Amino acid sequence: MKDKILTMLESMASHGTAPEEGCSLFGVGYNDAFSRLQKVYLKRRFDRGASAEKFVVGPFGSGKSHFLHHLMEIAREENCATAKVLLNKDVDFTQNLVVFKEICKEIRLPHSNQHGIGSMIQGMVENIKRQSDNPYTGDLLLKGWLSGLEQVDFRLTAYGKMLREACSAYLEDNRDRFDRLCQWLGGEMDNRELCKELQLSPVTAAEKNLHSKRAMFSLFQFVKHAGYQGTVVCFDEAEQGFAVDKKKMERIHSMLMANINSIVELNQGSVLMVYALTPDIISKMDAFAALQQRIADPAPNEGFFDGNTFAPLIDLTKRSDMLEDLREIGERLVQLMYEHFEEEMPVKRQTALERVHDMALRIVEQDFSSSTRRTMVKEVCTMLLRMYDDVDEAAAAQDFEEDEV
Repeated sequence: MKDKILTMLESMASHGTAPEEGCSLFGVGYNDAFSRLQKVYLKRRFDRGASAEKFVVGPFGSGKSHFLHHLMEIAREENCATAKVLLNKDVDFTQNLVVFKEICKEIRLPHSNQHGIGSMIQGMVENIKRQSDNPYTGDLLLKGWLSGLEQVDFRLTAYGKMLREACSAYLEDNRDRFDRLCQWLGGEMDNRELCKELQLSPVTAAEKNLHSKRAMFSLFQFVKHAGYQGTVVCFDEAEQGFAVDKKKMERIHSMLMANINSIVELNQGSVLMVYALTPDIISKMDAFAALQQRIADPAPNEGFFDGNTFAPLIDLTKRSDMLEDLREIGERLVQLMYEHFEEEMPVKRQTALERVHDMALRIVEQDFSSSTRRTMVKEVCTMLLRMYDDVDEAAAAQDFEEDEV
């Protein structure tokens, strides 16, 4: 645990970006938000097989990535599969097949650090086998589950069929066939050689968007059928992938609108798709009236942080007390460090807390914007690591505390 914490702090000191794991250890300011999302979406709506989309909005450094990582940690605790996709310049959001491949590459089950469609299928099969201590009963459970797959109304019938075959290939220890099936399930549906081997027709250019969207929804249905609560997919760094010309931006808006409609209509998919966006991208949606109306708050003072959990936009700039938020961030990081390294720290915990309080006030006075969260994280992590590493700091701290006496 100590090595994990040090690695996490070192990464945040360098870049101020949230780690993939551990955000719940020092997340502040959004306890109520996560509690409501957990109750309404990860539990209540997922129980009914319902799906939804959310848009987390904030400028650079406002904590969007931290919010997504923390939400995914909570989702995994609720027995959900998760996937984080970086919508950078290499990922063309207007190509559903490209996006689908990224989801398949990044998907992971709860209680697992392995990513990818192959690891997911293996984990599901092994999880079902572990439900019984009796091998005979375990085999019966597996056969019943595989048989039940035939009854699932997959949005893409061929995808459901290949999922069943992949599970069977894994159980039969036919690794070559399992790997080839996972290639196709992971998005290689236009690979002619692979499709010929699997006796499937390759997807044509005209079919790619529709087939890949149906395959994606079938993947979510599969996760639900395997006994998991649902799936949370988070799209980060969209400001890079969405930095396109006007014509392509119109296509992106059109696809976002189509996705909202499709997600709402998805039967027994239980997926929450969350997009992290900067305010300028949201403002561009004003030109696409149908989309803007779908994501807008229903009325003034009816936004997410006003208590309306169903509001599509989660605007991180609408925080009531920035100074208090920064102080809490600093306090949580100090507490985390001292819980595991108090004996190694040359400065008393109270002294470190006083320093971060002063630091928070200085940062707010210099820059009263949402990006101060990243600045605070970088400065606090740097301070703590220097205390931990620097012998000169230890000597200086000892002299300081003796002078105080």
